[in-house]
Amino acid sequence: MNVALNLFTAFTLREIRSRYSGSVLGLAWAFIGPLAMLFIYALVFGTILKPSAENLGAPSYIMFLAAALWPWMMFSDGLIRGMGAIKANASLVRKVAFPHAVLVLSAVGATVTLHLVGYIAVLAVLAYLYGGVLLGGIPAALLVIASLILFTIGLALLLAALHTLLPDIEQATQPLLMMLYFLTPILYPQNVIPEPYREWFNWNPLALMIQRLREHLFGQPMLNIIDGIVMLIAIVMLLIGYAVFVRLSPHFEDFV
Repeated sequence: MNVALNLFTAFTLREIRSRYSGSVLGLAWAFIGPLAMLFIYALVFGTILKPSAENLGAPSYIMFLAAALWPWMMFSDGLIRGMGAIKANASLVRKVAFPHAVLVLSAVGATVTLHLVGYIAVLAVLAYLYGGVLLGGIPAALLVIASLILFTIGLALLLAALHTLLPDIEQATQPLLMMLYFLTPILYPQNVIPEPYREWFNWNPLALMIQRLREHLFGQPMLNIIDGIVMLIAIVMLLIGYAVFVRLSPHFEDFV
């Protein structure tokens, strides 16, 4: 257990240090890119399209967007990096005997750490500028974030195992993530979805997580049954992903 924890810590720190090594601004790029996306989306959707404040359930569109954009980046970036972690460390996998899952966990862990720091900083600044964040909802929001992290780890483990044996997984994941991005109410409030299709959106675990995050931060600080369902989905995804990973892990050396 201690060996695995030490490996996880070492690989995570290495991942963070190497992410922007050689660049002039270094880790600042972890915040510059997401901030640029935030302000571009806020300009296009918040200023030009001017969504109704009643539909948002947030003090402003930029806060409405920020509450969902960072968790999405945490998920998508963590998934992509976790999925490619075995291939990216092929020499280690071939030469050293250690739990291969640590590579996926460290890739996701480094990504989550960077985006979580940015998420907290941006929400704090926007709360200072616009107000409206419910301090009592922060613990419940953190529980939803924990569900998102577990869900990301589980799916990353599943895709990392499949991708190592079948490279086509990487080609399919990018367009599927793009589709999922627009099918998740990140840029728009869920209540603008036409009623016949709204129930289908609720089958998307990420849509549930995003919705609950906004409700905890801006409207409903108390936990309810949906938060339990979200956590259960995340745990099931983690167990499935880990089981598949462990089953296929002994064959990785033959494919990397």
